[in-house]
Amino acid sequence: MLDPEIDTVEARITRRRHELTRVTQETGQRAVHMLSSPGVLAGAAALGFLVGGGAVRRHHDSSSARSGRRRGDPAGRKAKRTGMVGAVMTGAMWLIRARFGSPAGLARYLLARRQQATARQHGYHR
Repeated sequence: MLDPEIDTVEARITRRRHELTRVTQETGQRAVHMLSSPGVLAGAAALGFLVGGGAVRRHHDSSSARSGRRRGDPAGRKAKRTGMVGAVMTGAMWLIRARFGSPAGLARYLLARRQQATARQHGYHR
């Protein structure tokens, strides 16, 4: 049989370990929710565009021999659109992972919602 003081110390260590685990998980969840807020995402996107636009220097050359694409070139517009869609998709995937864990988690959530709606429509109650 163990000494009562040892039991007390072990119980205290166990409580502190569980408390530390709980606080760590809560802090992580708060950080994810705060970082996935629309305001933070909009600010990060705006900052990214400002930094990206400020880092690129545009030299206006007065010579007639210009390199690169023309200003009204449709391929340039398509490339710009592709870049914007890529940035939006990256943000969307980040939000999906923060909220559902993975795209599969989102699919499970949507299927469950659809099943609930179908059950309500047919009058089934769970």
